Amino acid sequence: MPVEKHEFRPEIQGLRGVAVAFVVIFHLWPAALPGGYVGVDVFFVISGFLITGLLARMAIADGHAWLIAFYSRRVRRLLPAALLALLATLAGTLVFLSRARWEETAIQVAASALYVQNWRLAWQAVDYLAAEEAASPVQHYWSLSIEEQFYIVWPLLMAATIWLARRLGQSTKGALLAALFLVFIGSLLASVLITRTDPAQAYFVTHTRLWELALGGLLALTIDRFTAALPSRAAMMMIGIGAIVASALFFSASTPFPGAYALLPTLGTVLIIAAGDIRVGRFRGLDVAALRYIGDRSYSIYLWHWPLIVFYSSHRPAVGLFAGLGLVVLSLAISHLSYRYVEQRYRRPRSDTEWRPLVHGSVAVTVCVVVSGGLGYALGRHGVDISLVGTPNYPGPAALLANAAVPPGVDLIPPLGKLKNDVPIVYRRKCHQQQDSTQAVGCQLGDPNGARTVVVIGDSHAAQWIPAIDKIARDRKWKLVTFTKAACPFTGVMVTDNGKPYEACAQWRDNVLAEIGKLRPDLMFTSQSNYSSTPEPAMVEGLRGIWSELNAAGVHIIAIRNTPFVKFDPGDCLAANPDKCVTARQDVEASNVFALAAKTVPGVHVIDMNDALCTKDKCSAVVGNIIVWRDYHHMTATYALALAPYLAKAAGL
Repeated sequence: MPVEKHEFRPEIQGLRGVAVAFVVIFHLWPAALPGGYVGVDVFFVISGFLITGLLARMAIADGHAWLIAFYSRRVRRLLPAALLALLATLAGTLVFLSRARWEETAIQVAASALYVQNWRLAWQAVDYLAAEEAASPVQHYWSLSIEEQFYIVWPLLMAATIWLARRLGQSTKGALLAALFLVFIGSLLASVLITRTDPAQAYFVTHTRLWELALGGLLALTIDRFTAALPSRAAMMMIGIGAIVASALFFSASTPFPGAYALLPTLGTVLIIAAGDIRVGRFRGLDVAALRYIGDRSYSIYLWHWPLIVFYSSHRPAVGLFAGLGLVVLSLAISHLSYRYVEQRYRRPRSDTEWRPLVHGSVAVTVCVVVSGGLGYALGRHGVDISLVGTPNYPGPAALLANAAVPPGVDLIPPLGKLKNDVPIVYRRKCHQQQDSTQAVGCQLGDPNGARTVVVIGDSHAAQWIPAIDKIARDRKWKLVTFTKAACPFTGVMVTDNGKPYEACAQWRDNVLAEIGKLRPDLMFTSQSNYSSTPEPAMVEGLRGIWSELNAAGVHIIAIRNTPFVKFDPGDCLAANPDKCVTARQDVEASNVFALAAKTVPGVHVIDMNDALCTKDKCSAVVGNIIVWRDYHHMTATYALALAPYLAKAAGL
């Protein structure tokens, strides 16, 4: 089974240098290189090429022991630097990041240590609230997770394929090519289809990326024939470089990726590797000392640059030129130390026992998971003490509406460590529906035996009022049923999701209307976010149509004007400089579409609660020692609860 002989490939080291440079530039200055994220795809092809060739050689040379030897080698090569970076990042999080980000970062450190970070991020990509959180300092481990999953599965698949080929008397290389080709085709089709239907998740999940590693593997098994059939290696090199550079320059966040577009940088990588070490006169291709230096340290650079950027950016709105250059120098310095004293030190076996690195690696991963998981558990143990709401120390909205005194020096509620999780109960009970759901799943709140039935219907901006409405319902012994769905207003007009008609929202609305017909509620609360992609006249007509239908069925409607979108992240802002956590009200308050829609629909009561959130001139992160916002545009559940008596008064209840 002939495969490429193992030898040093300077052009691959240079290509690694280009790839990691693109990623770093993209992370620092995305406007300068909007498609720099394709550097990760270049790495995938390189990994597939090198690992498949290595596995094929080991299978021939080592017989039955080659799997253990391979896994031992991977552990020595990858784990020491990766786990050191994770633990250092966890420590840096406690120093540089707001307490509001500690718990989620700890969870992601554990996910990264177990190499399932890509699935954690894929889940967050479809979770409406989590998708809006600030980037974590270990987010970049998603690509390392995919590679590690490939390293685990592909050797086992190769071993099974080799065994089956020998049993059937077939060509081993032919069987490996067939197996890898099936992986390539299946994953590429999945990538194209899922990128069209769910681009946020497609970016992270394993099965949309495996084809890129498989492409490198196919090249490893066919490179001897592939290069012999092509006329000009220099032309291949230039075309390959051009494809990668064009991708980095002309792709952007709006490019449907990975999908078919990922073929451009990956096929470009294939051409460069196939061309080999090119020297035409003084032109040395990618065999440049600076690129090889960066390429040698590309793994460490990739590990360390991102947490440094996140730590710096958490206190500043953007990374400027000089700050970015400083971060580059710092990343290179730390990466050099990591490369020299960690990567190189553990790369070579220190004993003849191949099992020992596997045992040591398992213990190290366990320690990292226990430390980060223990921190996450400790941070998540205690909830917010809602009994403090409305007490003299925590007047909340009374400070704006009743001139209540606000004592200084009081710890804020919710605590910053609980800020991101201070959400209405419908999220924990899983009855707030995500974008892909069409089911009319309702939470039963208030008094389950109440004679009067109240419903809350709308998107997450309706859901944020549930703590207040639940308090109102319990005080009056009303039955409360909630129907809420991410990014889905309760209107008769079709809205869009990622630029496409939001069909699931329309189906959910119809299903909710059917449930309302069964419940026959007395009262409905509704609210919604701003939907700038839907023309205001169309939204108004859509609301009128729904409201008229409910009004005819005897449902009284209370529509709460949308809350403002502030221009700061409350967690980071309060941790850095609370005095700057302010936004001019006139800049963040949208038009009141509910008031326009209610003009021709009797039985609709539109109320505006924004004076309970903001002063006449500004919207602040904290009112009456209670944090108002958990993110840019959702209230904390604690502040919503504090609004209950004022909402009841405004609604005439």
